[in-house]
Amino acid sequence: MADDKNKEIKKLMKAFQKGDRTALERLMLLVHKDLLYIAYGYLKDTHLAEDVVSETFVTLIEKIHTIKNDSNLGGYLRTITINKSLNLIRKRKKEFFTDGGELVSHEIGIYVGNKQDDMVRYCLVQLQPPILREAFLLWSYGFTINEISGKTGLSVSQVRTVLEKAKQSFLRKYRKFEEV
Repeated sequence: MADDKNKEIKKLMKAFQKGDRTALERLMLLVHKDLLYIAYGYLKDTHLAEDVVSETFVTLIEKIHTIKNDSNLGGYLRTITINKSLNLIRKRKKEFFTDGGELVSHEIGIYVGNKQDDMVRYCLVQLQPPILREAFLLWSYGFTINEISGKTGLSVSQVRTVLEKAKQSFLRKYRKFEEV
């Protein structure tokens, strides 16, 4: 952010600290696009980037009265955005771990040991080739088609095809297992 923009940020933050609520709105409009660009650079997902920028503004509102050094407020906002983006990436990575090179999700609950979980685990293991299982697990966790494409190296159309096959195969195996 340029020096002129940083001066404007400083002016708006001081006004907000003094109680001018419209200053916060003007500040958000001033830096939103820059912060969104930064978050998107890390997350590669528009919706997640929007969430991170919103959280950045919430943090700013919560901590506005604790800011003592206002020499680089633009940098302060960028740092919050970067940290929140990295924390989200770390959180999402913790949800998954590799087991012999295969991606497994903690979210599915396949290690609890009850009958339904055993059925799910069996059906997941049966998804072959492994790319079907990987795409299915990523999708079940909430990753977008574009994110799955980025993680697997497949094109978006290939991900759609693989994901459709994985869903059909999983349901077929699950229904068959349910009948037993």
